[in-house]
Amino acid sequence: MPPIGNPKWTIPLDKHLALLTASGIRNGLKHGKMDSKDLSSSNHAQDTDSGFAGTLKNIQLNDLIQMCCLSASSLCMRVSKGQRQGTIFIVDGEIVHAACEDMAGEEAFYQILGWQTGSFESIEVSTTPQRTIDKSYHFLVMEAARRVDEQNLKMAQPSSTTSHTSTDVSDERLRVLIVDDSPMMRKILASILTTGDMINVVGMAGNGKEAISMIDQLSPDLVMLDVNMPVMDGTSTIKHIMIEKPCPVVIMSNPGDALSKKIFNFLELGAVDFIGKPKKSQDILLQQKKIIERIKLAATASVNNFSIVRIPKAKAFTPSEAACRRLVIVLSGPGGHPELLNLLCGLVPSMAELDGAVVALQGLPPSFQKPLAQYMNERCGYPALPIDHETILRAGQCYVGMHGGPLTVKMNGHNPIIGTQGPKDERESIDCFLESAALTFKKNLVVVLLSGANSGEQSGLRAVKDQEGRVILRKRSSSMVSSPLDPVAESGLVNAEVNPSDLIKTIVAGFKPNA
Repeated sequence: MPPIGNPKWTIPLDKHLALLTASGIRNGLKHGKMDSKDLSSSNHAQDTDSGFAGTLKNIQLNDLIQMCCLSASSLCMRVSKGQRQGTIFIVDGEIVHAACEDMAGEEAFYQILGWQTGSFESIEVSTTPQRTIDKSYHFLVMEAARRVDEQNLKMAQPSSTTSHTSTDVSDERLRVLIVDDSPMMRKILASILTTGDMINVVGMAGNGKEAISMIDQLSPDLVMLDVNMPVMDGTSTIKHIMIEKPCPVVIMSNPGDALSKKIFNFLELGAVDFIGKPKKSQDILLQQKKIIERIKLAATASVNNFSIVRIPKAKAFTPSEAACRRLVIVLSGPGGHPELLNLLCGLVPSMAELDGAVVALQGLPPSFQKPLAQYMNERCGYPALPIDHETILRAGQCYVGMHGGPLTVKMNGHNPIIGTQGPKDERESIDCFLESAALTFKKNLVVVLLSGANSGEQSGLRAVKDQEGRVILRKRSSSMVSSPLDPVAESGLVNAEVNPSDLIKTIVAGFKPNA
């Protein structure tokens, strides 16, 4: 399959933005053709409110779809090739439905994108059809390109009955590219990763420009990326990676308040995880173990499932001073940051209507707790507070914490309290936290697991189930990092595994109004 950045398939991000600004795609791309080699427009008289009508040439259909998705547009695109016709529905930048002849959903989408020439027009629709597509547009466009390539290859290759056996023995080690402007740090990281026989450092780059070239040559399984670098910094580099040749990216830096917001931005651009750089003052063997574990987990990420954070218009609500009566605990880890923000934007106000609160635990270092709460306040517009000492859980609030920190829930009179107490071991702490929450809220508790969520040894989830609470999984096939969710799904403790679009409805529907 050609890399997603090949001119045949896409347009670089800066050109995307320029095209979106220049063409006013949000306001109505009306008619076009896809069968010529230059760019021109018609001279038809235009009504001031009707948008643009014209001819786009030397542009692929998937280019247009990516522009619409990147600009968070909502439209229906009708595509014609001869007597054949298909439609693609895009809502807020997400492909939700496609229909072609007697097909609907993903297969219809692939059928339409398999047409190399044709014409298109955007049409207005009054209602959105039932959703038949849940995959991200990244995945859909790449899979469509792969299918076209596969078909072209079959047509180009002569039939042969001769079989060829390769004598090469493949290297099954994880292929990692290290990108850091410090030669010393590159050596340290390479030494840490290659101590065992599971990881092969296939290259090291001093800046983003070098990294982009090396990714094309080496096709690594994972890229470890620094934040601040000369020539091309980490932000520009990850944009290029995610558009041109998507692969799992782990950000490595020294955590601090000044960098926190930038790290969150990286996670929203598609980075799977963040890891702090190793420090001389800490146990190097323990650091090595944690880094290797996280790298191996991040490498399993399905980056095609990455979905850009879409912040909906916030519901107007006022947090209550009353103690919450219902609680939702959302656990997320590597790959789960965009999923967390997308969920909480609608979940927090929905729980406020039920006198409920939300506790969100993310798999980042403890120093990110306060910055993440502040970031959620600013980015999403709902009240978010870091968990600190003993805090009353109030209706309509979101409380932010990190995996691995000691947490517990208990009653203080008529008020449920969340506090920073309990064991410091990460796996044991999540079990103790869930057990205490289950005893406190019983059937009025829901635990939601997103990508990469650490659920400990499952004794906490078992306590939730025993107390008639609920455990809900985000559908694993839509998650970036699904492997930590597999043992939970197989445990029999899960009440439902649902699509991202159905999570809030499923959570809210299970709470009885008078419970």
